[in-house]
Amino acid sequence: MSDVSKQQVSEKVVDLMVDSIFRKNGIKPDELKKNLSDEQKQMLKEMVEDLKEQVDQFNKRNTELTDE
Repeated sequence: MSDVSKQQVSEKVVDLMVDSIFRKNGIKPDELKKNLSDEQKQMLKEMVEDLKEQVDQFNKRNTELTDE
């Protein structure tokens, strides 16, 4: 799998996780955008970036294990 494909998969996993969390808590993304403070928006962005990093690390470890 190419790096571009891995990144696309990582982004899809993060999107799925965030969407799942919103749905479980009855949050609609469109309404959320209107009601968040700048600080909350920044916190969400940081959380998404953290999730992306975790998924990337997982994929990297998984790739290393399959290459061995």
